[in-house]
Amino acid sequence: MKNFLPILISYLIIQQNLIDRVQAQPLYIPRNVAEAFENKTRAPEGNPGINYWQNRGDYALKISFDPESLLLNGKETITYYNDSPDTLKKVVIHLYPNFYKKGFARNYPINREDENEGVTLESLSIGKEQFEITETAKVSYSGTNLTVLPDAYILPKSKTVFNISWHYTVNKGSHVRTGLVDSSTFFLAYTFPRIAVYDDIDGWNEWDYVGMQEFYNDWGSFDAEISVPRGFIVWATGELQNAAEVLSRNCFSRYQRALISDQIVHIIDSSDYKSGIVTADASQLTWKFNAKDVTDFAFALSNHYLWDGSSITVDSAIGRRVFVDAAYNKDSKDFFEVADVARKCIDIMSHKYPAVPFPFPKQTIFNGLDQMEYPMMVNDNSTDTREEMVQLTSHEIIHAYFPFYVGTNETKYAWMDEGWATIGESVISPMLGEPEDDGIYMRSSYERIAGTDEEMPMITNSQLIYGGTYFTNSYGKAGIFYWALQHLLGDELFFNALHEYINRWHGKHPTPYDFFNTFNNVSGKDLNWFIRPWFFETGYPDLAIKEVSFLNAKWKVIVERKGIIPVPVFLTYIFQNDSTIEVDATAEVWQEGKTEFVIEKYLSGKLKEVRLGSSYVPDINHDDNRWEINNSR
Repeated sequence: MKNFLPILISYLIIQQNLIDRVQAQPLYIPRNVAEAFENKTRAPEGNPGINYWQNRGDYALKISFDPESLLLNGKETITYYNDSPDTLKKVVIHLYPNFYKKGFARNYPINREDENEGVTLESLSIGKEQFEITETAKVSYSGTNLTVLPDAYILPKSKTVFNISWHYTVNKGSHVRTGLVDSSTFFLAYTFPRIAVYDDIDGWNEWDYVGMQEFYNDWGSFDAEISVPRGFIVWATGELQNAAEVLSRNCFSRYQRALISDQIVHIIDSSDYKSGIVTADASQLTWKFNAKDVTDFAFALSNHYLWDGSSITVDSAIGRRVFVDAAYNKDSKDFFEVADVARKCIDIMSHKYPAVPFPFPKQTIFNGLDQMEYPMMVNDNSTDTREEMVQLTSHEIIHAYFPFYVGTNETKYAWMDEGWATIGESVISPMLGEPEDDGIYMRSSYERIAGTDEEMPMITNSQLIYGGTYFTNSYGKAGIFYWALQHLLGDELFFNALHEYINRWHGKHPTPYDFFNTFNNVSGKDLNWFIRPWFFETGYPDLAIKEVSFLNAKWKVIVERKGIIPVPVFLTYIFQNDSTIEVDATAEVWQEGKTEFVIEKYLSGKLKEVRLGSSYVPDINHDDNRWEINNSR
């Protein structure tokens, strides 16, 4: 018989080399991102590159809103800084209220009676050049975008002043993140023309706002003046600058107390409205707000909402406090506790997860008709249970970090903000006594579509997917990935990498590759083997108990990986007296392409069954995750 040992050894070496090459493969990078690396605006280590730049616009807004006619009038001065190396021969301006314009092709349904004429521009100037507001060779309207071709190009490293005046009618119904809440309550977002992002990845962001996908905005400062009739309280992004001028004396006194109080202060309650005195005594009042280094501005108003507030220290090293408040209808079932829950959420976020001091000076939770976040503002509907309220409140507040502190492009990469909000909600809610039914929000939704033709790789541009695919990629699958990544790295290494990612990219615009590269760089590990199947490949998570045996006083369990998505292994031994022992292993057990993982363990006591999985681990087939002992043994 011939000696096949050398051949076998050579074969095994070749196979291992193939595995090693697969594990070490770099991730696919699209051309526009690759060009950013070549231009050194982004570094392969995950840092902003030595040539990184981004533009910004500072907005001075003067808005007048009539709650009777629903007419919103506005004037703005935008100081735009072109910090790019490019000469801008055109300017793209978003007109987001055109989402409600008649005939607009949206992907989120509204009632026909809520369609209107959209935004009407009254005047527009760029520098010294005044533009006709009708369609011309220099001015063109398309969907929610206005494109302007100025005679004087905007030069690199220059500052240009825009002046725009406009008006539109606020929608009564079909409340898609904005509009009427009740007959005298409104949450108003996307109210002003804003200059689109021009970045090193795509140039101008010309994608229409069509309803489902969210937003991508540059940073700027906002000085806003909101004029409304007497009796209406206004809440907004930013800090209120003239509270003494617009609030009644008693309400102002309680507001001042809430700014420094660790206890909930009822700034406005029902008795204040019964007395008829909540604001200063003038027919029209102008509320002034200032917000520095934020990506958006939203406001809300009501003439009958209750208002609770308090504050909390988020950074004990410097004693920095955050004002936390809730504005709500007295008939809401759940909002009486929201200010307190929001305060506790911000405490947890600042000190435990993500363990970064809350980045903004205030946070308002407004009782609206949606579930949508803005810098320092949340538009949340009432819920039927405390569980839903706690989970929703934590989810929306943690968006302060993503995308409002780390400026991800929600439109293209929804998982870069919604995934963090999903895992944040799933970690924080149990600390407040309200754990997720799924363990991680939408885990079961991910299991439903995983491996079907509804699923798309998570790296897919979010602008191109809809329905269950969009929501699963953005929320459930992404949240599970972040959790599995933490489990893989361990808490210390994970938080080191996360905090460095936040430090590198707060106030900037990271892409997925900046996130991937930062975690590879900081962890000192090549995580591409883990990232690739989660983001770039088609497949599903599926583990099974293949075999359980007892030999030489040890129980041996073989766990089989049937799917390609690497997930952790959680195994529970259950004894006849219902006591349990749990064993877990990170997804690293699958790193070298292995399809089986063996657990051997000495157990004292009579074993009854073995179960595989946990509420955090997705698995498309739970039927093969349980083994029961044969009672005839």
